[in-house]
Order: sequence, then structure tokens, then C-alpha cells
Amino acid sequence: MRRFLQIACMAFLLAATALQVEAKPKTAKFTVNGRCARCGQKIEAAAKSVDGVQTAQWDEVSKEMVVTFDSKKTSKKEIQQAIANVGFTAGKIAPQPGKEKKHDANCKEGCSK
Repeated sequence: MRRFLQIACMAFLLAATALQVEAKPKTAKFTVNGRCARCGQKIEAAAKSVDGVQTAQWDEVSKEMVVTFDSKKTSKKEIQQAIANVGFTAGKIAPQPGKEKKHDANCKEGCSK
């Protein structure tokens, strides 16, 4: 009987571990206020710098950011904060005053600052 309980416990632990490892990635979508392709590179790089982010794509036309991430390692809010830290408003999170990304009149050719 004791041997049976040991085997049953081991099987339970293995099953629980397998469930944790196979956690599905989470996808989130939110608006980011960039203006050009150069902005997009900075926005995507900021998002990808967060541990647990698997993919990050920003669309220049719709201003929509789509990120796929491991929710055990990070959150949508943490990703938005990383983007705000480089000067862009992400969702409802704005950069600190004075840290906003400055855009010049020719932003399509590249941003200032």
C-alpha cells in the first residue's frame, strides 16, 4: 500500500508540473501613440525588452500594439510601462512629464530626440 501511495504521489506531481509548463501565452492589444516606422522600432524594442514577451508588433496606421507574453513572467501593464519609459503613451499609461517623445514636422522620415 505504501508503494502505491508513493507512485500515486509521483504521478500527481508529474502531472501538475506538466500543466504548469504548458501554460498558454497571453495576447494583449492596446494603442500606442507613435507616428512613424522609427517610432515603431523603438516601441517594439521596448516591449521585447520585458522578460516573458514573446512577440510585439505595432501597426503604424491603426496605432495598435499586439503583444504575446508569458503571464507568469509579466503583465500587460508592465509591458505598457516599458513603452512609456521610452516616451510613448501605451494604453492608459503615459510617460513621465518631460519624458514624452518629441515628434518633428517630418516625423515620417524619422523622429527627433
